[in-house]
Amino acid sequence: MLITDYLKEECIDISLKGANKEEVIKKLLDLILKSDPEINREEALEDLFAREKLESTAIGNGVAIPHARVEKGLGIKVAFGLLKDDLDFDPIDNKPVELVFLILFPKEAVGLQLRFLARVARLLHQKGLHDNLFACKSAKEVVDTFKIYEEKHFH
Repeated sequence: MLITDYLKEECIDISLKGANKEEVIKKLLDLILKSDPEINREEALEDLFAREKLESTAIGNGVAIPHARVEKGLGIKVAFGLLKDDLDFDPIDNKPVELVFLILFPKEAVGLQLRFLARVARLLHQKGLHDNLFACKSAKEVVDTFKIYEEKHFH
């Protein structure tokens, strides 16, 4: 199970902007909905925001992974953004967030959700990855960068 198996170029924003985490979550969700319109936007937002209220999904080191399980999910759906301006996501280490992975899982896929989140968190904490991602000039370069790191750390 590779992250890049689910990360589509059209669901990547290399210059993501938002006044707050709610706005960033909405923008990333809308990227997913363009290619997967069967997902109920309001339900997904409600689940994503409920998860954020429970506990921030900012996992430290400038990374946030907002996620939710949705009814109409057909497999894992992923959006990724590089924030142009650091954002306070209520992180555990008090460092502003600069990388955001938004992930939707099928409602019944609890085990899959836990394994995938662990893999994303492990990948995003790899030394040098953040700098390499911010050097990317296109969504394709972002996917290629993730592929290089996955090849190095998951094979």
